[in-house]
Amino acid sequence: MKAWLTDYTTFRLGGACRELVTVSDAPAAAEIVRNWQAAGIPWRVMGGGSNLLVADAGIPEAVLRMISDRPDCRWEQGLICVTAGTALDALAQFAAEEGVAGLGFASGIPGTVGGGICGNAGAFGAALGDVLERVEVLTRAGEVQVMSRQQLQFGYRGSSLADTGEVVTRAWFRVMPGDRARRLAEREEILSARRAKHPDWRVQPTAGSFFKNLPPEIAGGPRCAAGRLLEQAGVKQMREGGAYVFEKHANMVIAGSGATARDVARLAARMAAAVKEKFGFKLEPEVRFWGPVANN
Repeated sequence: MKAWLTDYTTFRLGGACRELVTVSDAPAAAEIVRNWQAAGIPWRVMGGGSNLLVADAGIPEAVLRMISDRPDCRWEQGLICVTAGTALDALAQFAAEEGVAGLGFASGIPGTVGGGICGNAGAFGAALGDVLERVEVLTRAGEVQVMSRQQLQFGYRGSSLADTGEVVTRAWFRVMPGDRARRLAEREEILSARRAKHPDWRVQPTAGSFFKNLPPEIAGGPRCAAGRLLEQAGVKQMREGGAYVFEKHANMVIAGSGATARDVARLAARMAAAVKEKFGFKLEPEVRFWGPVANN
């Protein structure tokens, strides 16, 4: 049965998929995947839908949605073990309350642990791939395997999982000893900074940063913020249909009243073109596109 994806992404946009099944653990996911594989049904996987723009016309595939309403974080042999469907912010909160360092940067990042690992989510110069030890994945054939961090081929805002389509079901993170009061204070500072500069995706539909930051000019140096280039290129006044640039951050697009995925895609294209014209740099989307987003 077809299911609309509008309610499952933070942009709150997108047409229907062939079928949508929500699961929270590996056994349930494996059963669904094996059934789809046996029936020859093409499928995709998603987590919290926080970094996703789905075409207005929808997609022909079925969707496996890996998410859990209840966080599942615990200690296993000195590592934090967490289910892929757990909210990424809940993992950061667990680490802070346990007084350990290494995951504070994830505070306030929307989406799930599984989706975050696939896209190597990060902030403040740190990313999940930096602290990941290993993952449990479900292969396209419905088999459960454990993979090391090295096997995932992490890059800036990406991993090999995006290409293989394997489904993260569980992850183990190595963290460092810390001070609980300091870690909780760090978390509150990060959350406060996000509230001051970022839109609340629960109120203003958005996918957060739309474009990736550019590589550093000097090896080992900081990346060049796409938001700074976009602001200097004058994109804050841009609008396309119901989609517009967030007034406090030039690298964030809001899907306002009446917006479509096509509006968002066309606005993003104009933003990238403005940076290309002014600075000669080509911006690469951090948001993933499902379906022919700009052509429907």
